[in-house]
Amino acid sequence: MDLIETFGAKVGALSEAKPEKARKLLAAGFQANGLKNKLASKRASQSDKMLFQTVNKAMVNCLTKPQGNVMVSLFTPCEMLHPLGLHPYSCEGFSSYLSGSKAEQLYLHQAEDIGIPASLCSYHKVFIGAAQMGLMPKPRFILSTSLACDANQLTFRYLSEFYGVPHFSIDVPFEPSPQAVQYVADQLREMGKFIARQTGQPIDENQLAQTVARSQRTMRLFQQGLQKRAGKQILSDLTSELLRTAAFHFLLGLPEVEAYARQLAREIETAPPATGKQLVWIHTTPYWITPLRALFSRTARVQIAACDMSYEGIVDADPAKPYEAMAKRLVYSPFNGPVERRIQRALEMAKTVDADGMVWFCHWGCKMTLGGARLGKKAFEEAGLPTLLLDGDSCDRGFGGEGQAATRVEAFLEVLEGLA
Repeated sequence: MDLIETFGAKVGALSEAKPEKARKLLAAGFQANGLKNKLASKRASQSDKMLFQTVNKAMVNCLTKPQGNVMVSLFTPCEMLHPLGLHPYSCEGFSSYLSGSKAEQLYLHQAEDIGIPASLCSYHKVFIGAAQMGLMPKPRFILSTSLACDANQLTFRYLSEFYGVPHFSIDVPFEPSPQAVQYVADQLREMGKFIARQTGQPIDENQLAQTVARSQRTMRLFQQGLQKRAGKQILSDLTSELLRTAAFHFLLGLPEVEAYARQLAREIETAPPATGKQLVWIHTTPYWITPLRALFSRTARVQIAACDMSYEGIVDADPAKPYEAMAKRLVYSPFNGPVERRIQRALEMAKTVDADGMVWFCHWGCKMTLGGARLGKKAFEEAGLPTLLLDGDSCDRGFGGEGQAATRVEAFLEVLEGLA
């Protein structure tokens, strides 16, 4: 048993008898990991280190400062929370960190033992199990959206009842339109009133506009980086791709995230020419699969040039109208509406970054992604982009298939290299 396995086992054992001590141990582990990252080898880029520290701090805060906790679904706009000093944390973020600590199995089993179906997304099962066992601190309140996962409609309503805390949910219309944007913007205004009631602090409209403007600048910097990404060698890893999802969703609007995006843009600007293959990755990255992680770890052979979990929030919006800007990000997300919108956006991004191929990761439990996989493969290959459909689970080590996943990606790379 390695050090992380020992740590995960200890967290699990404490969770069953002394969940508060388990929480403190988990927080100490995250803090130690943050220190380790600061002292990491020179192979890691400055932007990746900044990204790690920003997300890691958020996860430590949710464990050590529960009085400021707000539980959110991944796509919930959180710009109203940051100026109030509140700590949003998402299902995907918290569960990923438990998985990274090799502690997720106990909480998965706990969720299934209380009747949660095995087919539910593992991120949500881990999240529910951790709440049930007392590991996850009680939040002040819960915010969620109907985008983009059907499990959102169940998980957050259940946890609101479990914790006995208020819950505000945003309904995102299936079809994008100016009317849909206004409908969601009106709901976001109501969400602001809800937050004010829960905290006793009204939303400062000037601060909100400034925070949304920062979000827009951040995503614009990321977009500019992607536009210059073609033919560039940017060495990174699967973990950083997953962390970027957190940064560009529930942490979007923080100064640290804008600073990260600016540093990444600088690194892309000065990057050397690529010598390996460039991929567009669809959906989450299974960073816990050791042989797969090794295959993508800061290697010139292959890089993920873009991932739709990160670029989906790029939208042209006026930050002077903050509620409409946040609403537009939801309504016009490629994750909203029919899967063809997500496919078309991926094709556009593949052209932008001059991708050599596509990987569509079929995360177990994500019905929308699984259902669109064949349609995506057909569209991509008709456009001349070789595509790998890769089955797996981004959170649950019990899913298995580690070696097979790496073998299939290795074979796919050999095909791409043979086309050169």
